[in-house]
Amino acid sequence: MADHERALAASLAALRSSLAPEDARARAALDDVVRRVDALAAPPLAGDLAMQTFATRILEAIANGVVTLSPGREITTFNRAAETTFGIPSARIVGRDASAIGALIPEFPELLDTFFASGAVQLRAEVDAERSDGAALVIEIRLSPLHGANGTGAAMVVTDVTHQRRLEVAHEAELERASRIAESFSRYLAPHVVQSLMNDPGSIKLGGERRRATMLFADVRGFTSLASQLPAERVVDILNSYFEEAVGVVFEHDGLLDKFYGDGLMAVFGPPRVRADDARRAVEAAIRLHERVTELEGRLDYPLRISVGLATGDVVAGHFGSTKRMDYTVIGDAVNLASGLQNAAPPGVIYCDEETIAAAGDIARPSERISVRMKGRSEPVNACAIYPGVPAAAETRV
Repeated sequence: MADHERALAASLAALRSSLAPEDARARAALDDVVRRVDALAAPPLAGDLAMQTFATRILEAIANGVVTLSPGREITTFNRAAETTFGIPSARIVGRDASAIGALIPEFPELLDTFFASGAVQLRAEVDAERSDGAALVIEIRLSPLHGANGTGAAMVVTDVTHQRRLEVAHEAELERASRIAESFSRYLAPHVVQSLMNDPGSIKLGGERRRATMLFADVRGFTSLASQLPAERVVDILNSYFEEAVGVVFEHDGLLDKFYGDGLMAVFGPPRVRADDARRAVEAAIRLHERVTELEGRLDYPLRISVGLATGDVVAGHFGSTKRMDYTVIGDAVNLASGLQNAAPPGVIYCDEETIAAAGDIARPSERISVRMKGRSEPVNACAIYPGVPAAAETRV
């Protein structure tokens, strides 16, 4: 068998071995080509020139790069795909010593030595390479022996996997970003909301951004008296039971649990994904909080009352803190306003600002307009008092 025939046969064998077992059709097609090569190589069906022409055409048509080396390690074949991959014409490299490939594949000399030192058994590796214009490549190479009368050479099949690896790196980066989002928000959001963010992580900016939000503050009234009358363990048990119910309500209404503070909690309806019904869901959550506390009293066998404050406005939402510890939260006047309204609200009542009422629409509980004096504000704040303990049949419109 001539050198060009051996090069073709080795190239086809290397290509076939690279196919996955399930690629039955591709394997069958290559087997058919091999049979045709064997038929053409058998005299008197074809002369050496015809076989050489056929082999050359096949090698040029192969999508993978094919490079062959003589037993003396001289480059004898450098097909069109190899030219495209490395950006160098075959005329500049065919006939040169195999060391010339080291300028394109730095690890090639060592791999070639390993190949021959191991008895010229097939070798497969993924390595970094470089085009003649300096562009970085990632290639997969498969070395196979070329046995001839003058000794054993080598056939190398080259597959450019640069684009594939870049896509994999980008995919891994996206998975890492989604993982960071999940880790960051799983403490604050309901699981289905976290999953929604992970499905579209590009929609979330991890820095500060201005957003419209409705703030909710809820606080246990008479906590000081509670703490002084009961053992500390009992107080902790009552608070944990309350917070368990409260967090459930926040998550049920797709709110973000911002923080616990003493006997209170702060929730945000809006960021990280603002919706048109944020204010309505916040009001519904506030009403449901009062209902849950009433239900909880029977299980705790202790009277429990809360007050709630709501306010809507522009805030800056994002991760704040140090490089060692950062939390997702919101900053803005609406935060201070909601906190102040909660402090002013009596037990069993919800105070909310006019922005929240306007955005929420009709409220399924009695309500009335009020004027609230708040610490830190020189003028009274126009607000609305909602009475969640009164049946919906007594509903009034403000």
